[in-house]
Amino acid sequence: MSEFISQIAGQLLAGGGVLSQILGTAEGATGGALEVLIAQFENAGFGNQVRSWLGKGTNLPITSANVTAAIPEAQMQAWADKAGITQEQLAIVLADVLPQAIAQASAQTDAPKSAE
Repeated sequence: MSEFISQIAGQLLAGGGVLSQILGTAEGATGGALEVLIAQFENAGFGNQVRSWLGKGTNLPITSANVTAAIPEAQMQAWADKAGITQEQLAIVLADVLPQAIAQASAQTDAPKSAE
């Protein structure tokens, strides 16, 4: 992971940060965010990747372009604003950290184990 991605990812992960809110794992989160995020990627045509994150084995990668295709622009902008970075920077970081983060979060929640 590049130094830039590591630094931004650390900020996103820090104490209930933006990534925790994106995944719905922040303290006080209303729930359902993980399922919505999974559905967004499936609906954008990334079902194979999502299934790899939810199952056992290797997590298939995604690109920043995949992230921007799956997540609505207004949602990306809100998260980027909250993190104090651009949408492009956020997409790069999310492409790097989402596969593992979703795999870990889904193992700890009632997220669907396989996407249909």
